[in-house]
Amino acid sequence: MTIRAFVAIEINKEIKNKLSEFLTQLKKADADVKWVTCENIHLTLKFLGHIGENILPALNKIINDTVSCLRPFDINIENVGAFPSLKKPRVIFVCAQDKESNLLKIYEKLDKEMEELGIIRDSKKYVGHITLGRIKSRKNVPALINALNSDAGYFFGREKVNYISLMQSKLTPKGPIYTRLKNFTIG
Repeated sequence: MTIRAFVAIEINKEIKNKLSEFLTQLKKADADVKWVTCENIHLTLKFLGHIGENILPALNKIINDTVSCLRPFDINIENVGAFPSLKKPRVIFVCAQDKESNLLKIYEKLDKEMEELGIIRDSKKYVGHITLGRIKSRKNVPALINALNSDAGYFFGREKVNYISLMQSKLTPKGPIYTRLKNFTIG
């Protein structure tokens, strides 16, 4: 049997509430965007796609080995961005950055080690971010761009990262449902 999974950092309620307030402001642009629900806000470290449940023990070992040598660290959740750019947005996000580049170190190690399990390596450079929404059409995108540019320097908070999570994602007509499968303590 397969599951759809990803490795993530779960975001605390205070930051989620600030991001939810920010989303309320962005929604006023009335753009055609599939916004992330407050309860689903997270920082993806590595999307795994559909994986066999039989590889979970090896996967758990890789994740545990990756984070066990680190110390807990802080990430700043700040600034607004978009892929591919704020001028032509398709995905709206806020940046997640840490001074020691732990996010990048975790991602690179997971990406490399998981290849042995048949999980395809990412072709794009890793950018620490929290996705807020995906643009479905060009409706009212200029108004959305204006709203994004007016808040480009916003600070949403500092997240203390003590663990990362292996998450399952079930796609439903009402949107994805995320379930934590396991936490991995840092340090």
